[in-house]
Amino acid sequence: MQWVTRDRPADGDNAECIFCRLPTGDDDRGNNIVARSEHVYVLLNNMPYNPGHAMILPYEHTGRFYTLDEDALVDYMKTAQLVIDVIEEALSPNGFNVGFNIGAAGGASVTDHLHMHIIPRWESDTSFLPLTANTAIVEEAVDETYERLREGLVDHPQTDTRDENEAVEITHE
Repeated sequence: MQWVTRDRPADGDNAECIFCRLPTGDDDRGNNIVARSEHVYVLLNNMPYNPGHAMILPYEHTGRFYTLDEDALVDYMKTAQLVIDVIEEALSPNGFNVGFNIGAAGGASVTDHLHMHIIPRWESDTSFLPLTANTAIVEEAVDETYERLREGLVDHPQTDTRDENEAVEITHE
């Protein structure tokens, strides 16, 4: 409830934006940033719906999809392809939910910084608990998932390995 009821900065005010602050820090692993490319970065969700729940975020502070330029859009989608590929290899899900929650009415809890969710899904991965008791069952800690996805990214031909405490660099080459 603290997250839902918190005071939020006005749209366009990135001084307090968590998604602007995270990539400027020097602790990618501690911040769950698993990969970076030129225009976007990949963050594991702190409160995942399922193991491997990742988000792709632009470095640009915007809550509006249409403001991203062509280079950022191409990078965004290529990064999404790569992340889905790596999650498939690392976690073997049966499917995915991929999308944006734009604006509060669209389900975004952070409305002023665009982010794409990539949620691996398994057949019968939910029960009545999320629907009736606002309870989620996650079978793997975020730290464990981070290691599995980082290992998959390190081995991918479109990435460049950095220090083990830094995000993997996505080159799209």
